[in-house]
Amino acid sequence: MLPSVRIGSLPVVIVLSVVLGGCAYLQSSEDTLPALSTDGTSAVGDTVADSVADSIADSSPDEAAVESTTTSTTTTSTTTTTTTIPPPLGVDELILRRDGIGAALFGTDPDSVIRYLTSVLGAPTDDSDWVDPSTYYACAGTVVRRVEWGVLAVMFGDESDTASGRAHLMSYTYGAVDRLGDEPRELRTSSGLTLGSTVAELRTAHPDVVFDEGDPDVDIPPTFYLPGTSPSPTGLLTGTGDEDLVLVVFGGSGCQA
Repeated sequence: MLPSVRIGSLPVVIVLSVVLGGCAYLQSSEDTLPALSTDGTSAVGDTVADSVADSIADSSPDEAAVESTTTSTTTTSTTTTTTTIPPPLGVDELILRRDGIGAALFGTDPDSVIRYLTSVLGAPTDDSDWVDPSTYYACAGTVVRRVEWGVLAVMFGDESDTASGRAHLMSYTYGAVDRLGDEPRELRTSSGLTLGSTVAELRTAHPDVVFDEGDPDVDIPPTFYLPGTSPSPTGLLTGTGDEDLVLVVFGGSGCQA
């Protein structure tokens, strides 16, 4: 059984993970995320061709020759095509939000979320597939699934504060207590916090942050909790002093990854 942390009323399962990287776009709705989209513009110049009619000067009848002058002018068309393709998005697309990760909101169907994260980070490094929560995770519902991209893991299930009775994204975990610096790096919260941020930076960004000293005797590390809209981000720390570091960031509810 994995060690568990209780933050507020939220059980947290601490799990270690592995790596990868990639890029893309998506916008989500409650159940689906639309496919990759790109924006482009093109401008094509019009073809202009102007012909000047022949000018003919007639001579008098007794002139031996008839002088004929023909002038023709043609303007050749010019075609210009311009296509603008936005640069590929990277991990800066995946903001660790209160209501999801990047464009993948809690409650979104699993296949859409996996496609989205794969387009940004590459193929998952691990996938539990659908399992009974009573045998693998201490989660509600009838099934759960954990998918990992290095030290980023997402949890799917059919029972959480967001939705019930259908498979959906429930939560994410970014980081592992003994793998600070592993890929994917530089994922951040909307306030700019990331793995390795100091407790002093955490206090500055969130003056209302709440700390728990943890219990080293049972391998429960110090934790932090951000009050506010539920579910609220939480995380694990090396300690609660100003120089201590953020090790893990959790988001979502129902069952932590």
